[in-house]
Amino acid sequence: MKKVFALSLFFSLAFVACKKDKKTDQIPDIAYVDPNASKKQQVKETYVNMAFAVYDDTYQGTIALKTAINAFVANPTSTGFQTCKQKWLDVREIYGLTETFRFADGPIDNEADGPEGLINAWPMDESYVDYTVSSPTTGIINNLTAYPVINQATLIQANENGGEENIAIGFHAIEFLLWGQDLSASSAGVRPYTDYLTTGGTASNQARRGQYLNVTVDILIAGLKQVRDAWDPSISGNYRETFLALENKIALRKIFTSLKVLSGFELSGERIYTAYQNQNQEDEQSCFSDNTHRDIYLNAKGMQNLYNGSYTRTNSTVVSGYALKDLVPLYDVNKNTEVVNYLASSIAKINLIYIPFDQAIVLPAERPKVLAAVTELQALETKVIAAAGVFDITW
Repeated sequence: MKKVFALSLFFSLAFVACKKDKKTDQIPDIAYVDPNASKKQQVKETYVNMAFAVYDDTYQGTIALKTAINAFVANPTSTGFQTCKQKWLDVREIYGLTETFRFADGPIDNEADGPEGLINAWPMDESYVDYTVSSPTTGIINNLTAYPVINQATLIQANENGGEENIAIGFHAIEFLLWGQDLSASSAGVRPYTDYLTTGGTASNQARRGQYLNVTVDILIAGLKQVRDAWDPSISGNYRETFLALENKIALRKIFTSLKVLSGFELSGERIYTAYQNQNQEDEQSCFSDNTHRDIYLNAKGMQNLYNGSYTRTNSTVVSGYALKDLVPLYDVNKNTEVVNYLASSIAKINLIYIPFDQAIVLPAERPKVLAAVTELQALETKVIAAAGVFDITW
């Protein structure tokens, strides 16, 4: 009996010993450490630095536009009117580069409080704001009964009221107030400066027109300041800090989403192909000033700036840093090369589009160049999607 007990005890101890050894041999779980985490953080830092720089330049350019408009309205002259137009064109050269920071639920187009609709909304039914050739008494400016007072509250409330083409404010409302309708195949709109002369002027309600112009540029400045401040490194608790604190994959997804949507649906589709398909200048972005060709180019250039991580400010200072072009090759050299190449080839195709754009979409010999740019931008979108895929980012 003792022998049996001793034998049983031996096997029991052996079993326990074996179990203990097996447990000891298990490899403990080790948390994954991303070897490129610091580089992804650098991409985020370059992104926020570039965003602030380009929005700050846009804001400063709009201040210059406001100065010109205020001076012109106070003393309407032909020279002052031309200065206003040039300042509008100047600031559009910067603003076009900011569009690559959209489409990612950021400060410009956040659904809750993004001011994009107050800044760059289009297409615009110009008769909603002021007279047209077919309706000389139409628009908010000429409707004293419905709009007895022209101020910021009135115009913000009127914006897109009753329809998305009822644009009352923003860059393109100012554009229309400066150029008027574009009724020529060879030139932009030719609104006379005398539309603002309160004595001996053309059209009606000249003082209200000047007041409308002043109020609209003030609303534009306020919207741009809101976005600028969201990226300002000197302001604590803003979106810049929020973005830098995002998990790297989430931040990268936002950056790639902007590139994907702008190259594909927005620029190749809404901003080019829609006008191409309809052959209608009302579908182009800057239809009053004939500046659409610059809008298109600058949107594409903004994407290239973002991917390459470099922006030259209006004071010639270069803001640059580690960017997607540096990060993506760590995972897939070929996918990076394809994005870089298609960014360049898209710009090259865009530069071949006939000017003005409203003729490029109707002239039989020029339409193929427009479609070629659309096709190249759509191909760019597929390359952006492929590059995002190396980070397991999908849509």
